[in-house]
Amino acid sequence: MYEKEKKELLNICLKMIEHDLVIGSSGNASMRVGDHVVITPSSVNYTEMSVDDIVVIDLEGDIVEGTRNPSIEWQMHLALYKDRSDAGAVVHTHSVYASSMAIQHKPLPPILDETVPKLGGEIRVTKYYMPGTKDLGITVVKQIKDRSAVLIANHGAVCIARTLERALYLAIFLERTCKIYQITEMAEGSAHHLPEDVVEDEEDLWEIMRDM
Repeated sequence: MYEKEKKELLNICLKMIEHDLVIGSSGNASMRVGDHVVITPSSVNYTEMSVDDIVVIDLEGDIVEGTRNPSIEWQMHLALYKDRSDAGAVVHTHSVYASSMAIQHKPLPPILDETVPKLGGEIRVTKYYMPGTKDLGITVVKQIKDRSAVLIANHGAVCIARTLERALYLAIFLERTCKIYQITEMAEGSAHHLPEDVVEDEEDLWEIMRDM
């Protein structure tokens, strides 16, 4: 079942490693296929993962296919799919700079012209909840509203998109922007945000681009 999608998910996981977005088995990823979700397994290193390790669950979290347990964050993935019609894929990372901001409970402001059209505006930080809990899924859904990304307090980041490739790209872009912001903040002075009227105009572009 869903052999093509499983191979695509496995490839994305290896790219997450390649781009230093995760290590070992940290983070997770999934894609929605109709009424099913193809999702990474719990506690399997990506470099050792095979197609047979990947799990298929339904929208209630019941295992449809697979011998392993789905990612501990399956509730968060399902909450996103149920809330966002534009979410066809979820990529959850533990990258260094995004995680650093999440630890500081510091939102990522709109600092670059390319940020808002891609991510939707200021990237908010959730409240802290234990990994794998229903409450974590609820706060992620709340804080990612009208955005394509969110920072998870003391944890990492999540990006959503229509495809896995796009969600991965946004995760890489988010990490790069967090890095630029933190380097700027360490310099003399502080980062200047985009003008409000520009942000408002670019939010309209995000509405268009997220459906691409």
